[in-house]
Amino acid sequence: MTTATDTRESLSAALKTSTAEAHDKAEHSVFMDELLAGKLSIADFIALQEQSWLFYSALEDAARAVADHPLASGIVDPALERVNALEHDLDHLHGSTEWRTTVTPLPATAEYIARLNDIEETKDVARLLAHHYVRYLGDLSGGQVIGRMMQRHYGVSDECVTFYRFAEIPKTKPYKDNYRAALDALPIDAADRERLLAEAADAFLLNLNLFNALGAR
Repeated sequence: MTTATDTRESLSAALKTSTAEAHDKAEHSVFMDELLAGKLSIADFIALQEQSWLFYSALEDAARAVADHPLASGIVDPALERVNALEHDLDHLHGSTEWRTTVTPLPATAEYIARLNDIEETKDVARLLAHHYVRYLGDLSGGQVIGRMMQRHYGVSDECVTFYRFAEIPKTKPYKDNYRAALDALPIDAADRERLLAEAADAFLLNLNLFNALGAR
């Protein structure tokens, strides 16, 4: 029987199985369940996007820092970047750009950013790929549905949910298939593989901590 850390199992399959529990907890946090059910307010949606802007800025800085590394060059793709879309959406949600100078990270967001900043400073490709997988594959998998639900429940316009649409990736299914194939083809050693898998589980927990913090505001 293979396990999530067995090197005979493809990396993409190992990522899915080894993070399943943490993924489920993050996906079904009270905050996200209530937001997607229309039980919260547009202010809660805005708060989520503001905190997302902060950690995506750190994630994309870290990704660019390792983009030329052999393990990252076939996976890190500017077409996935979300910061500009978040800025566009939040400018429309707020009606100005002033929020960019006033938004502050929640403690859970600050912890998330610190992890990403450490990855950038150390150019730790294995750990970067873990966060890259968790965020962008998740966005590609469920983002369009979430965007539509935000419009339905909170009345926001198309201009407020461009974060959930990937203009440069019109067909997400083949893109995700190619992404997973690129992961599986990585010439990664056993130690880096283990660190990548562990970091991916941590990434989901960092997201869960953020959702819990948003719910406790």
